[in-house]
Amino acid sequence: MMPGIVPPDDTGDGINIRPKYIGIAAIAIVFGGIIIAWLSAQGILPFDGPMVLGVTILAATVLVCCASAIMLASVASKMPEYGEMEIRYEEGMEHYKNEEWENALLIFTELAGPKLNHKRALYYSARCYAQTDDWENVKKFCNAYLSIKPKDREVWEMLSDAHKKLFEYGEAEDAQERVSKLPESN
Repeated sequence: MMPGIVPPDDTGDGINIRPKYIGIAAIAIVFGGIIIAWLSAQGILPFDGPMVLGVTILAATVLVCCASAIMLASVASKMPEYGEMEIRYEEGMEHYKNEEWENALLIFTELAGPKLNHKRALYYSARCYAQTDDWENVKKFCNAYLSIKPKDREVWEMLSDAHKKLFEYGEAEDAQERVSKLPESN
């Protein structure tokens, strides 16, 4: 490492291979091995058929097992992060219950993150912004929440209210129309 140069933080999620691709690769290996073993048994290819079949099954098994271990390690490595996020969420909820909107917002917006993908944090951020009359942010967080859970009647109503407060009556009407199509919440 060169002096004065700081290595970048590891922000990646590690190896991210979808399980269906691993399954497809394992099936391709097995079928390829079966074909080669059959061709070898017919004398077309100069290989030992049963040996090819055994190696094929072994290779497919190793592939699936290694991929499973990698995915399990990836999930396990995030467990402490989720625990810390849950503790922060509980802190935010305490501020929310005590009507400390600004303190709750600091925590909930932090939890929502730059990708705006923490559903509960998005919901409570929108609620806090509504309490502070910041209707643009209510819209932002409601829309992010609705992209995750589009059938939430209460959030559609909150979005409609935000549009009304901003004199965006067309958008408010559209949101209210969505509300009317959703079942009543209990």
